[in-house]
Amino acid sequence: MKTIRRTAGRGLALLLALVLACGMALSAYAADNASLDFTQTGSIELTLADSDGNAVSGGSVTLYQVATLYLDDGDMAYAYTDGFADCGVTLDVEDTSLAETLADYAASKGVSGTTLSIGSSGTVSFGGLELGLYLVVQTTESDNYETISPFVVTVPLEEDGVWVYDVDASPKVGAVTPTEPEPDEPDESTTTTTTTTVTKTLPQTGQLNWPVPVLAICGAVLFALGWCLTRSDRKRSEYAK
Repeated sequence: MKTIRRTAGRGLALLLALVLACGMALSAYAADNASLDFTQTGSIELTLADSDGNAVSGGSVTLYQVATLYLDDGDMAYAYTDGFADCGVTLDVEDTSLAETLADYAASKGVSGTTLSIGSSGTVSFGGLELGLYLVVQTTESDNYETISPFVVTVPLEEDGVWVYDVDASPKVGAVTPTEPEPDEPDESTTTTTTTTVTKTLPQTGQLNWPVPVLAICGAVLFALGWCLTRSDRKRSEYAK
């Protein structure tokens, strides 16, 4: 009985040590909010390309600053800018419908933003940005391509435990391809077009899938502990005989 208790105690101690070690590793991986440099400006760059990697030029993109970033008792928080203060939308960067909702509001209320043309390389870059949450909307489509879906992006963005102030937010757009005319169409030269759009969902600041490794480690340790206890019971039964 004492052997079983010692084995269980050692197993639980090992489990606790592994959990603490994993927690320390996760803390080291996450960027420290206190290290945010609010005196630094950032940038957002988009390079539009189709599914084959060809640059998509022409058209224009508008950037709106939706919210400013600040620290609330050490935690990251956002406050709407004047243009979006009355939108009545809960600011949740994990809400997949947030970008579309904000884009509709900006269009209906005439919120001002910064509009730039897409260059021949398919690239458009917005610089000198203060820290905050931004909305990206393609306001004019490129020739023969559908507009990309609106999306939100934070400046800075956390990547591998480091704050990145110059953010690369490059979505992909689908090419417009002609389709065969219907048999009953009198004019065989007339074609219709179909479009597909693939948008990139940007990672948001501070997201970590920390429960996955923790649960995996805990499960492995508990399995090992159970195996040890079962083996001890068998030995004790053999000795009793």
